[in-house]
Amino acid sequence: MPFPARAKSSFRILTFFLFKLFFVHAPASAQNPSPQTQATPPHAARHDSVEVVAHLSPEEVEEGKLNDLYQSIAQIQRKGTCTDELIQRYRSEVILVAEKSAFNVPKNKFLFLANRDIGNCYLAQQKFAEAEASFRKILEYAPVWPGTDDSAYPIDFRQIATAQMSQQHWTEAEQSLLKSIALFDPQIAAGEKSDAELHSQLSLDYRGSQSQSYALLAVVYFRKGRVEDALTTIEKAYEEVTKYKLAPQFHNQVLEIGKAIANASEDSAAQRTWSQRNLIQ
Repeated sequence: MPFPARAKSSFRILTFFLFKLFFVHAPASAQNPSPQTQATPPHAARHDSVEVVAHLSPEEVEEGKLNDLYQSIAQIQRKGTCTDELIQRYRSEVILVAEKSAFNVPKNKFLFLANRDIGNCYLAQQKFAEAEASFRKILEYAPVWPGTDDSAYPIDFRQIATAQMSQQHWTEAEQSLLKSIALFDPQIAAGEKSDAELHSQLSLDYRGSQSQSYALLAVVYFRKGRVEDALTTIEKAYEEVTKYKLAPQFHNQVLEIGKAIANASEDSAAQRTWSQRNLIQ
């Protein structure tokens, strides 16, 4: 099916919605960091106790120092501030120090976190080529920390895709999203093999995050004129969020994108179907 001639206006609305959903609020919604990828809160390991510090290994002391440097900047970003000055602080106060670390795990951990946050800053500033470069950079550090079995790894490919989409690099974005989706599959499978409550919840979180990648892939297909593929892909995402009763944030994101694609597609059957589906309050 060719790209609908009358879909341009609807697609502009869809693009604006996606920008607000995935780009502007990237640190909160698009990353969905697992417990492993969250940096240790300042002083958590030390408890301001000389006795505790005395029992820390040199590597733990190094991680604490890097964490304090990182948190002093990250806390500002969490308040919604993304400036060139903040990005420069990440580079001069965290990245330069981490690069000189003699310990492999703390070094890679804070290079990963700082470059990820810089990428999110660039997304918020609409500097998409720079954002893509930052997200690609952290692929160097992920195998050491947090590991390629952590959800941050497939999420990073989705972040790369969001930057590529904003540059209208549709084929590249398609490949990044397919990679993201494929990487989630073994993580979901591993979570389902465990009866532990934590792993069950992680499996659902992985499915939710994968549904976001499917939803963006549907947008890419639509933009490439592959309307039937777009509708099939967003339908798959909707089946996932409803079958597994995923969190409202995942359900509603898929629903909003599905409605936008259906309305822009000029497919009357799809429009009827999606019009009968409701948000979860």
